Amino acid sequence: MRTLSRHGRLFASIAVAGLLLVGCGTGPSKMGAAAVVGDTRIPVSQVKAWFGDVLDEEPQLRSQLEKQHQYDELGRALAGQLVRRELIAKAAERERLSVDEQQVDAVMDRWRRSGATEGSIFTEENVRGFARDDALLLELGRRYFDGLSITFDYTQATTRSEAERKAHRMAESDAVATELINSDRAGGTPAGTGQRLRATDSPKLAAATPLFGAEPGTVLAFEPEPNAGQWLIVRIEEREASPAPRASAADESTLRALGGQLLGLTAQRAGVQLSPRYGVWDPIGLSPVPDEGQTTGFRIPGDPGRA
Repeated sequence: MRTLSRHGRLFASIAVAGLLLVGCGTGPSKMGAAAVVGDTRIPVSQVKAWFGDVLDEEPQLRSQLEKQHQYDELGRALAGQLVRRELIAKAAERERLSVDEQQVDAVMDRWRRSGATEGSIFTEENVRGFARDDALLLELGRRYFDGLSITFDYTQATTRSEAERKAHRMAESDAVATELINSDRAGGTPAGTGQRLRATDSPKLAAATPLFGAEPGTVLAFEPEPNAGQWLIVRIEEREASPAPRASAADESTLRALGGQLLGLTAQRAGVQLSPRYGVWDPIGLSPVPDEGQTTGFRIPGDPGRA
């Protein structure tokens, strides 16, 4: 029998995942789909089957989830993980990435040593598949870390509403974006144009923000430090992504996190559709959230020809 603390670990894993998606709603021509990623339909039956497996492995979990009002959140987490899995598959196919069984074994060993799989949403049947996904993210980050660079315009905001307003203005046109940046800079707000940044210049920004995972012309608005009350609004002018000619010197956790951020580019290219009953896609946090007000930021696709 698993202890209450392990159940607590499961609740924590749900919260950390931030992937809150439940139900069996429908979207246009997508009857019974939990989500649609590009041309791939994720059926709600797949979510329900995994949900049942988790409860089978945690026989006391059902009542605890109900008491703590987290019953729905478990289903959301599972469906969100399936969306993420499909994004990884699409990125791996596009980049022709593969990993061998030794690399998957290394992830499994790391998870065992850290106790990461105890009381988690993974089951004995699927944990190795998710370990393979983890290894693929590492390879994706390793391939591009040394060769990633962007040129961007930026300004800042202190509230979510101000950041959203400025993001939409930045996306309107070059003239409007320039006017906004010049006005903000004249008023003392840090802002600028034509800034260039390489992933190697700031590994922390590369691993923790969506800056390097967006198409040229895209406007991003997010908090570099969550809940710090400081928003960054960026319009990507140019993006260069050259496969690294050598193995990166960055640590594996940084490379893996960068690989996760690069899924934003895959999601933007493919498109992620959720039934309204499931919530909305957070294009910055790369997860489903209950409503628009709970996204971690904004991603406004632009006209690449402007970049």
